[in-house]
Amino acid sequence: MILLIDIGNTRLKWATQEGKHFAAHGAEVHDGWDASNFIERVMKMMAPPQRVLVSNVGGERIAAVVRDAISQQWALVPEFVVSTAESCGVRNAYPVPENLGVDRWLGVIAAHAKAQRLTCIVGVGTAMTIDGVDGSGQHLGGVIVPGPDLMVASLLKNTSDIAPRAQRGTATDALFADNTLGAIRQGSGHALAALVDRSVTVLRERCGETPALLLTGGGATAIERLVCGPHELIPDLVLHGLAHYAAFAR
Repeated sequence: MILLIDIGNTRLKWATQEGKHFAAHGAEVHDGWDASNFIERVMKMMAPPQRVLVSNVGGERIAAVVRDAISQQWALVPEFVVSTAESCGVRNAYPVPENLGVDRWLGVIAAHAKAQRLTCIVGVGTAMTIDGVDGSGQHLGGVIVPGPDLMVASLLKNTSDIAPRAQRGTATDALFADNTLGAIRQGSGHALAALVDRSVTVLRERCGETPALLLTGGGATAIERLVCGPHELIPDLVLHGLAHYAAFAR
């Protein structure tokens, strides 16, 4: 059995893989965790795995928590994956490969393994990232913007009079709202969805075919209904990328 861990800026997700069987286990906000929290919420009642693979964009503090907990409980050294120039049939567009966030790298790997065709990968969390990969496995670069909650928070915290007016109200899927809170949330969602739609158009113009569109991440449901074209939601795409990487890097 292999334990797969995806550490994001806000949440930690995990799953196990045994042979071809992939079992999603859970996701938790990891703010304030120490090793005992990780052991209690992730490792308790779990049989010791042969390997532990980790994708981490949450910083060194939570990485140290995970490393210490796994060492204490299982006497294992977790494998922290890093972005490279090439892996699993995918070639990195970045001239300095390690500067590409490993969550994006693993999402591209998973998308290519799944589709083997031009694909637009959108990860929605604290930030929203968009990447392209063609059918040959060439990563085409990407985009990073604030995610929906961060976009809303930036307006509430960095303006003088929006926050008091947004104390009450409701948001819908419409573009135009009749209250300030709705205007912020609806505007943010539609802005992000419009960027997704624009990215699909740019990839189609660049490559001469319409890309498959994959949405992933804890915030993906906030924009899924607003995206114009056909798409597939895979909330744990990074974990699938870790599973493919684990098979590649035995």
